[in-house]
Amino acid sequence: MSWQPQALAVVLLLAAASLGGAQQPLPAQQILSQIAAGQPVHYDGIAITGDLDLSTLSGQKIPAAIVLVNCTIPDASFDGITFEQEALFWGSSFGNASFNEATFSGRADFVNASFHQAGFAGSVFHQPALFDGVLFENDVSFADASFGLDASFNAARFLGRVDFNYSDFDSYSYFRGAEFAGDAFFSDVDLSAASDFSAATFSGEANFIRSRLNEPYFGEVLFAGPAQFGLVRFTGLSSFGGAVFADEAGFGLARFSDAAYFSGARFQELALFGLCRFEGIATFQETRFEGDLNFKAATITSLLFEGAELHEGSRLILNDTEINLFRAHWDEIQGHVAWQPGAYLALVGNYRRLGWSKDEDDCYYQYRRLNQAGKGWGWSKIIDILAWVSCGYGVRPSYAVAWSLLAILTFGLLYWAGDGIRRSSKPLSGPVEVDSIPERVTLRNSLFFSTMIFLSRGPIDFLPIGRYRYYVILEGILGWLLLALFLVTLGRVMIR
Repeated sequence: MSWQPQALAVVLLLAAASLGGAQQPLPAQQILSQIAAGQPVHYDGIAITGDLDLSTLSGQKIPAAIVLVNCTIPDASFDGITFEQEALFWGSSFGNASFNEATFSGRADFVNASFHQAGFAGSVFHQPALFDGVLFENDVSFADASFGLDASFNAARFLGRVDFNYSDFDSYSYFRGAEFAGDAFFSDVDLSAASDFSAATFSGEANFIRSRLNEPYFGEVLFAGPAQFGLVRFTGLSSFGGAVFADEAGFGLARFSDAAYFSGARFQELALFGLCRFEGIATFQETRFEGDLNFKAATITSLLFEGAELHEGSRLILNDTEINLFRAHWDEIQGHVAWQPGAYLALVGNYRRLGWSKDEDDCYYQYRRLNQAGKGWGWSKIIDILAWVSCGYGVRPSYAVAWSLLAILTFGLLYWAGDGIRRSSKPLSGPVEVDSIPERVTLRNSLFFSTMIFLSRGPIDFLPIGRYRYYVILEGILGWLLLALFLVTLGRVMIR
């Protein structure tokens, strides 16, 4: 732009003239007279004496450029003033300065300025507004302000409360490395273009409730106080990668229309995403949660959770959550999912859609165990216990195998110890074993007989005697039941 080299030349000349000398005093009335005459104001390194009060200015307009660089301005009032040209206040030190309802038609440049008291409520910036490196020693308000082009607050320091409520940012906004020592209010703010808060520090409350954030970047931000993003509408890629939430993080009723990136973030207290809508991919990979993670009644389209860390005692709350895809292996979240039948069944369905059969089985098994534990004694609980011990609720075929082997061994020992089976002295086929004893079978023969009874029917050259005939019937029935359970459970696992 043509004004940049001209303004730079003026400032450099003024800076060269003031090098090596102390600030020279200049009455505020002289500046007011220049402004009233429509003359440009260009000063560097001066100390303005008296009140620079433009509230009585005729027409409340400053038609020419005003440049006050590295100046000391104890008291200034620009309320309702329109700066028709550029307003440059580089490095100036303000005592009490009020720019409420002011309009900046040209560039507004406050880079490295400092304010003891300041107000910009309702101010309008039609050209870039530059506040990089600015120091606000006390509370400052930008409420209802309007930024038509880029707004830059990089490395700005807000030592008191800062209020941006109801302000509009129609272009890019930059808060990289900004320091918010007090509470920071960005409620009902419209950030229409991308905003950059990377490496900023919020020592007090960070309040963005009901705001509209487009492609916000909060990478490596420290939220030392509560972070409130409830009812926020996020559009574009919303990034909180590497951010630290030292206090409660509230995203209740927020809506992420596009991707949400939380990978590498750290939540030291409650992370609240209740009733939140993730309409795009939400990434929580390698994220650490030291408090509860609450997705109660949220809507999740696709959430990546691999490698996330839930500390001991942290709960993952998925009650009434609508889950499409939740990519977290069961062994990563087991022991943290708060008990609610619908939440577990939603995870089971999620694992089925992902094709993660082992995770589906493990989650379903835990669901049945917890459901059984909550039942009072009765037939329902007894049947559940039988389903658990026999086949692991239909997802553990190894349980049926273990019980089958145990049954075969138990009945085999019973037959052998009680001399409950005898071998025919004249086998129907085959040579007589050398070590066979007609009056008593060996342990090996007893185990063989028990195995055959369990699987189908006993060999015809062994006969049970006495009450052991009933044990044979019992073992046969038990064998049919366990084999059926094993085949059904195995078939379910293999077909899937």
